[in-house]
Amino acid sequence: MSASPYASALPSVQELRAFLEGRAGAATGLTDILRNFQLPMRQKAAIRTLLHDMAVTGDLLDLAPGTLKASIGLPDVARMRVSYIRDDGNAAGFLADDALSRPVVLLIKPPDTPYLFPGDIVLVRLRPATGTQKREARGLRLLTRLDNNLPVTPARTPEHLLLPCDARLNLPLTPEENASSLPLTPRQIGLATPHALPDGTYAGRVHSVLGCADDAGMPSRLSLLIHHPPTAFSEQAEAEARQIAQQNAALQGAPAPSGRTDLRHLPLITIDDASAHDFDDALWAEQTADGFHLIVAIADVAHWVKPGSALDEEARERGNSIYLPDKVVPMLPLALSAQACSLLPGQDRLCLFADMHITPQGHVVSAQINRGIMQSAARLTYEAVQHAFDATPHQTSLPPEHPAALLPPTLLPTLRKVGATIRQAATQRGVMEREETGWNVQFDATGQPCAFVPRNTQEAHYMVAACMILANQIAAEKLQAQALPALFRTHAQPSPDSPRPMARYSTRAAPHYGLRLGNYTHFTSPIRRYADLLAHRALTQANDSSMQAETSAYTPDVALASQLNFTERRAATIMQDSLNRLAAIFLAPLVGQRMSAHVMTATRHGLRVRLTKTGTPSFLAWSAFPDRTGMNDDSQHTHASAHHPHVQSGAVLSVTLAGTCPARGTLMLTDAVYEH
Repeated sequence: MSASPYASALPSVQELRAFLEGRAGAATGLTDILRNFQLPMRQKAAIRTLLHDMAVTGDLLDLAPGTLKASIGLPDVARMRVSYIRDDGNAAGFLADDALSRPVVLLIKPPDTPYLFPGDIVLVRLRPATGTQKREARGLRLLTRLDNNLPVTPARTPEHLLLPCDARLNLPLTPEENASSLPLTPRQIGLATPHALPDGTYAGRVHSVLGCADDAGMPSRLSLLIHHPPTAFSEQAEAEARQIAQQNAALQGAPAPSGRTDLRHLPLITIDDASAHDFDDALWAEQTADGFHLIVAIADVAHWVKPGSALDEEARERGNSIYLPDKVVPMLPLALSAQACSLLPGQDRLCLFADMHITPQGHVVSAQINRGIMQSAARLTYEAVQHAFDATPHQTSLPPEHPAALLPPTLLPTLRKVGATIRQAATQRGVMEREETGWNVQFDATGQPCAFVPRNTQEAHYMVAACMILANQIAAEKLQAQALPALFRTHAQPSPDSPRPMARYSTRAAPHYGLRLGNYTHFTSPIRRYADLLAHRALTQANDSSMQAETSAYTPDVALASQLNFTERRAATIMQDSLNRLAAIFLAPLVGQRMSAHVMTATRHGLRVRLTKTGTPSFLAWSAFPDRTGMNDDSQHTHASAHHPHVQSGAVLSVTLAGTCPARGTLMLTDAVYEH
C-alpha cells in the first residue's frame, strides 16, 4: 500500500506540550512524538520545526529536566532576571531557573522593549557558552515587569532631568510639561511612567509625589519600592494565620500531643538581638559524664503552615523575612512570626528539636531529630549573655535584674563550654572564624538617623552560631542519609574564576567549603526562611505517613532553589540600599569635610571603598586623585594594582565628601590621598 501524498495533521502546541508534560522527565525524541501522535516518519522535520518554535516562545521552559533529548538540537532558551543596567546600557543578570548559573549579559534587547528595569524577567536566547565567566544572550520578549512606575527625583543638572532613584539604573527622563504633570522640588520623590522618544532618549510623566528623600521611613520605603518584594499579605493568608493562632492558644497548659516529647520541664532559652521579635530557636545543655547533652529546639512552623495553603504560597514567594534598620517585612504574618510560632517565654510552643550528645572534643556521639512541645524559660539578648560571660569569676550569681538571674546557674556556663567545644572541632577541620562587623543605625525622636554604631561579633554570637550550625549539620546528614526531598546549602571552593563564591541553595547535597562540611542545610530558622520550613517538612514526613501524601506534590526543584537564591540576594540588597540612603542623610551635614575610606576593590573607572564612619560602600573615581597619570587606561584589568602601584585592598584613603544623594543612596567623593 503506497503512502498517502498528503501531510498528516500535526498536533497543536497545547497537545504536544500536554504529551511532553506527561512524560515526567523521561527522555523523549522525535520518534517518540511521532509514535504517540501516529504520524509518519516524513513528519520528523515538521515536528522539529514545531519544537523549535515552541522553544523560542518559551512554551518548553517548564518541562522537567531531561524531557527532550539533546539530539533534537533545540535553541538554548531561558528566563533571565535583570539585576542591573551596565554603563554601556546592556542589561545584566542571572538565569531565573538555574541556581548555579553564570552571569548573563543581554546584548540585544527584546523587540518592542525599549528599556529594561532591574527585576524584569526576559525570555532570552543564549549564545554558546565559552570559557569566560559571563554568558551572552539576545532578548526574545519581556515576560514579567512587576511595575512600570519608576521612583524619580530631580537631577542636579541644568537640563532639569528626572533621575531614577534606583542606583542600578541610568535612565534620565525628560519631564513632560503638561497640565497633569506634578512638579517635583529638589529632594522630592515622585513616581513617573517612562517612555522612549524617537531620538533614543526617554521622557516621563510624574503622576504622584511620595514625599522627600529624607523623610522619616523614606529610605526603607524607597528600597522596598524599587526591589518589589511582597509587603502585604492577602486576606486569606491573614485569616489562616488568625485561625492557627486560635488553635495554638488551645495548646497552652494541655498535655503533650500524641507523638511529641514534652520538653516543658527543661529551661530552654532564646538568644537573639535586642530588636528581634521572631524567636525560632532555643537552647539547653547539661554536662554529662561523657561530655555534653545539647538540645536545639526549633519552632515547628511546618505543623501549622501546610503545603498549598495561602500562607505557604506567600511564604514561598517571599523566600525570607527582610530586616531593615527601622522595620521588618516578615515571611509570615505577625500573628505567626511574632506570636503563635515565636518561642515567647512562658508560652507552650510546638517544636522540632535536635537532641545531641557531644564529647568534650566537640564530636557528636549520637543525634536525633524529634517533634516536641516546649516552653521558653527566658528571652535573652546577646548583650545579656555576654554580660554573664564577662562577669568576674568571684560572682556566684547574677544581679536580680539580669534576665538570666532566675535560670539554673550552670546553664549559661555549660552552653558556653558546649559552644567552645563545637568551635574547637570546627577549627580542627579547617574552619576559620571571621569577625564580621555590622552596623546598627540609631534614630532620633523624629525618625532621622543620628548615629551609625559598629556591631562587633562577641563570644555569645559565636556560641549560638556554633550550636545552630551543628543542628543544621545534623539535619543535613539525616536528609541525605534518607534521600529526603529538601534544599541543601552549598558553598563552592574558591577558584581563580570565582575567588569569592556565594553560598547557595541546591536540590543536591554538595560540600560547604566555608564550614568544611560534606553537606549542610538550613533548619534552625523556619519563621524567617522558607528553605528551613522545607527541611522541617522533609524530616517530619519521613516518620509520618499522613504527611507524605500531603507534601509529595511540593517537592523542592531547581526552580525553587533559584527563587530562594534570588530572594536571599534581594533581601540583602534591600538592606544595603536602605543603609546607603540612611548614610546619605546622616552624612549630608558633613559635606565639605574630610573622612576616611577603606579600599575594597578596583575597576577601570575607580575604586570601590567603604566609609569608616558609616560602614557603607561608595565609589571613588580615578579622577578624584590629584595625580592620576595613567589611571584611566581602560586597557588595564580590574585588579587595583594595575591602575596604581600604591592601591591595595584594605588601604586607607582620606577623601572629601563633596555631596550626597539620599534618593539614590549615593555619595560624591573627591580629593583622595593615602593615609597609610
